[in-house]
Amino acid sequence: MELDPQGNGPSAIDHERSDQPIEREPALAGLSVPARDRIQQFVADSTAKGGASPADVADLYTSPEIMGDEEATGYLDRRYVHGVMPADWRQLQDQLTAVQAAGPPGLSGAELLARAEQEEQLASAARSIFDDPELLDEDVDERAARTVDRQPSLADLTDEGRQAIERHLVAEALCYGVAPAQTMRLREQLSAAGDERSLQYLDIPFELGQRPPDWDELRDRALRLRARLEALGRDSADLFARTEAAHPELDARELLTLLESSVDRG
Repeated sequence: MELDPQGNGPSAIDHERSDQPIEREPALAGLSVPARDRIQQFVADSTAKGGASPADVADLYTSPEIMGDEEATGYLDRRYVHGVMPADWRQLQDQLTAVQAAGPPGLSGAELLARAEQEEQLASAARSIFDDPELLDEDVDERAARTVDRQPSLADLTDEGRQAIERHLVAEALCYGVAPAQTMRLREQLSAAGDERSLQYLDIPFELGQRPPDWDELRDRALRLRARLEALGRDSADLFARTEAAHPELDARELLTLLESSVDRG
């Protein structure tokens, strides 16, 4: 702070500076969609490869989505010129690293992003129920509550719970098993959503050692597809991961249908 010539307080120069607006550092969410998507893909690719080379960084800076975009360039400068990793960059990188650790080996950057987005959607659905009490209508309450007279089926579950379990089941069959951490993460997400019935359904195979008929039906369908792919010399785990990444909007049954159709076409 500069004092006036009499030493009585801030100078006019300092007062003028205080009136100037403070520039906010650019955030990933505030960038243009093309620039944000390009940077997210770069972070994902770097995570998949275990790091980025100087050539990778140069390619990012000179990509059409970044060149000419001052905010995007400023965001990258924080990371690569000033050596400060933005908090949202770190958050995305940590999320992708966790997905990579829990998933099958060899996932590409696009596949890591797709899986991270799916986890975020499930977590967001869980948060929305607690953040907005109006969402706790009778239908949601009934389908999330444990059944007492019989074991639940997939059709008895909430849409979010059923889709998450079916995706987990299909991935287990096509990817030759899943890491225990993925099953634990599924349980944690369902628990956070207060979805006791879906947790009750998961307990049937994992705690009671019994596979429900609809579990076997979907699992057998996935195993038949895996056998067909093996006969063609194709890797079912790789094909599932790439198809899942390309079509994150599809649920597990729709993904199976798409993969079955691709096999039928040869």
